[in-house]
Amino acid sequence: MFGGLEEKKNEFESWMRAQPPAVEIGITSATSAIQGGILGFTLGTVNQSIEKQAANMPNKSVMPTSGSFSGPPRVLALNLAVFTAVQGGLTLAVKRYRGVDDIQTNMIGMFGAGAALSLTTNIAGNQPAAPGQVKPSTPLGYMTDAARTGALFAALNGAFMKIGQMLSGKDSSQDVYYYHTICMLNALGLEKYERNFRKGMLMDDCLALLSDSALREVRIPPGPRLKILNYVAASKVSSQFNVVQDSSFGVDDVRHA
Repeated sequence: MFGGLEEKKNEFESWMRAQPPAVEIGITSATSAIQGGILGFTLGTVNQSIEKQAANMPNKSVMPTSGSFSGPPRVLALNLAVFTAVQGGLTLAVKRYRGVDDIQTNMIGMFGAGAALSLTTNIAGNQPAAPGQVKPSTPLGYMTDAARTGALFAALNGAFMKIGQMLSGKDSSQDVYYYHTICMLNALGLEKYERNFRKGMLMDDCLALLSDSALREVRIPPGPRLKILNYVAASKVSSQFNVVQDSSFGVDDVRHA
């Protein structure tokens, strides 16, 4: 059962990667919004239940809820739907544009998500401001609060990702899909063209299929193109030689046996 679900997931992800960027970003934003809306409605329902229980307790004062992540189920569902939609869509858009999935890419996505959350809360929501803060009521106030909230979310996200990298010893920009590609470019002294490969989504499984036209399409100059194609051709010959050599060893072993 789980194997079938995993296969369906891989097929869907492969189909998504084959779509135009606008379609992929739109679907990602929509699915993220649905997930965020469901999570927000669930959390809002739980919060509402807790508030009702607290209201029925004797000698217990009920603190009014405030902030973007509080309120009735529908309000919280809207807030989280907007937050997750912008975060997922914008992060993917920046990743496709920059050709790399790193801390800066995720920080940009989180900045947009925080700003969108602020605007949604202040304009569409009826929640009071958090303690010690004044809810904006002018366009300039909306934009200022959006920029401040976005910067806060981006900074926190960047800090958490940096700490995670330090603890794991891994760099998020070096994912498994480009491992052999990066090794090839490093061996040829062409590291600066890694971004071109990422923009064209020329992953490890595309190395054996590389052609002059494909490299030209991702704007790699003639000289580096020749080096890359020569490297790929030599790798193919080496692989074929190893296969033939292994086969000959197997035949000799059978004869001696």
